[in-house]
Amino acid sequence: MANATAITVTACVANGKVTQPAVNTLDTGTIAVTLPLALGGVGADRVIVEVTNTAAAALKVEILAGDNPPAMRAPLGDLTLTAALAQNGVEVFGPFDSSRFLQNDSGTDGRLDFKFTPASSTIGATIRAYRLPKSA
Repeated sequence: MANATAITVTACVANGKVTQPAVNTLDTGTIAVTLPLALGGVGADRVIVEVTNTAAAALKVEILAGDNPPAMRAPLGDLTLTAALAQNGVEVFGPFDSSRFLQNDSGTDGRLDFKFTPASSTIGATIRAYRLPKSA
């Protein structure tokens, strides 16, 4: 298999349901992988990301600092949300602060960049992302 090239986002429906989406998979290579998540014109504060580490080695997950502008708080730097996600560990990340993490990408109406780094050996992870609806 080949590593995913982007994180696919599933839109949640207010007062409704969605079928659990297929995963974006990382399973080749021994170096860090950076994946974009296209926001599609919504704020980063309406996105959550689920990461499952499928490898024996720990996995580090980072949200990369955005571009300034539009992310005026980008100088705060990258955010490492977990330094040692163990095998079969599942974490849910977000929502995120657009003023810190938004990348200036007019082709996708903004995006977030996630970096996944294996502690050792081959990377192994599955990723799902959800866009939360506006409150009613």
